[in-house]
Amino acid sequence: MLLSLIITATLAFTSGDDYLVKYIPESNVFNATNEQYYRPSCTTCCRVLFASDYNYVTQSRFTTSDTDTRYVMDMEFDKANKVRSATGDWEQNILLRPINMGNELQFWEFAPYKMFISFPIPRRVHDIRSGAIVGNTLIIWAKKPPLDIGTNNQRFMYVHPYDGYPTTATYSVYKQHFYIPYQNNYNYALCYQARKASEARSTWSGNSNLNVLTSSYQITAQRCDANLATQFFVPIFA
Repeated sequence: MLLSLIITATLAFTSGDDYLVKYIPESNVFNATNEQYYRPSCTTCCRVLFASDYNYVTQSRFTTSDTDTRYVMDMEFDKANKVRSATGDWEQNILLRPINMGNELQFWEFAPYKMFISFPIPRRVHDIRSGAIVGNTLIIWAKKPPLDIGTNNQRFMYVHPYDGYPTTATYSVYKQHFYIPYQNNYNYALCYQARKASEARSTWSGNSNLNVLTSSYQITAQRCDANLATQFFVPIFA
């Protein structure tokens, strides 16, 4: 039912042909080899969409009868060749945008070391701009070596709702949330949260003039709330 709702919500969109790259990425940015596996030989690798379970029309979680547009994690740009280098103040957002089954940039991959890799751009991973701190924005960034201390900004856990999933762990109450295990302040738990339409965007040099056609919403790090609709995400394996 969920997948059928998503497919029927397919929309076309563009960020425009004038999208500014400015800083060219490394030559191997599309290279899928890394420390753990070679993707063509991997028997457990798969693409996954991450859909927000927040309905922007009803301003609550989706129900089985809702037919409103679903939003999934996507790049702020529409073509893989628009990826930039990992240059400060030119970071690229991971935005919630309408599902488009023909857009490969909406696909991600569970990866070693609690990382989430862009499926078409495997040298880019989920990252939190300027550190795992409340209010900071989810971006893509160059995948760092596993033991680099900077990977604390690149490690996340999706808390599955399956029966038998660890129940004693501190994150176990945050089902269907993206939990941030390594952060800058351990007095509270951090999770991904979708920004609402009424909330202002975080901007910096690289996206201050970004004009994404059709609706789009940033994702930020916020204190975990087990019941907050904007913190629920649903993986769809494809």
